[in-house]
Amino acid sequence: MEGGRRDGRPQSRTGTPKAIGALSIQIHSLGVKDQMPGRRFPLPWSAEEHAACIVVRDGNGQGLAYIYYEDGAGRRSAAMLLTKDEARRIAANFAKLPELLRKD
Repeated sequence: MEGGRRDGRPQSRTGTPKAIGALSIQIHSLGVKDQMPGRRFPLPWSAEEHAACIVVRDGNGQGLAYIYYEDGAGRRSAAMLLTKDEARRIAANFAKLPELLRKD
């Protein structure tokens, strides 16, 4: 089992976790070119409203983000949930990410 883990995944050569806020990720540099196509989540991204959430979808219809909200003020304040307007603004900005991050 040289060069791999028990579950069959390759062993990282860097072995250095990188912290991003509360997230910790492992960087893998195996020296192999990425076999994935250039864009994993095709454009355009769109936001669609449902009963208790707003879903951001990619060009293929894959759900990328589910942003939940609550209209009732009592439950919303007790559970610290988003208002519908806050959820709508977050979803709209999330859907704009590919345009904002595009390399020209």
